[in-house]
Amino acid sequence: METYRYKVQKGGFGLFLGIEAEAIRLTNPPTIGVPVSSRVWLDASEVTNAVYGNRLALNEREVAWLRVGLGKVSGDIERIETSPYILISVRALEIFEVDYAEAALAPAIAGWVAEKFALTRRPCNVSRDSTIGQFTFDWNE
Repeated sequence: METYRYKVQKGGFGLFLGIEAEAIRLTNPPTIGVPVSSRVWLDASEVTNAVYGNRLALNEREVAWLRVGLGKVSGDIERIETSPYILISVRALEIFEVDYAEAALAPAIAGWVAEKFALTRRPCNVSRDSTIGQFTFDWNE
């Protein structure tokens, strides 16, 4: 398993999130996880905090952000993979609360996929509304 580290440092804010996952090629539909596309599935049921070693229970919003990011690259995976099903299983996250925003899970998993499958990285620009502290991720679509 490889760890991908998503990092953004811009004037006034920084984000950091490490993600460790594995791609499991299957001939039958996965018995765990949720479909992201017709052939790509996501499993985030057994995630560990890579910093502290404890188990993380991701909330629905965090899993939704992982699905968003994986959805951005699922078509790319399907174009190069011949396996009937590909299960992306998130195993660990490196989270430091001060530099964490759950929306960063989307570009982090997309970056992991790009590295794992040797794909061209999808551009994702991040900005922050300093008045409300909300992050915006623009995928240039």
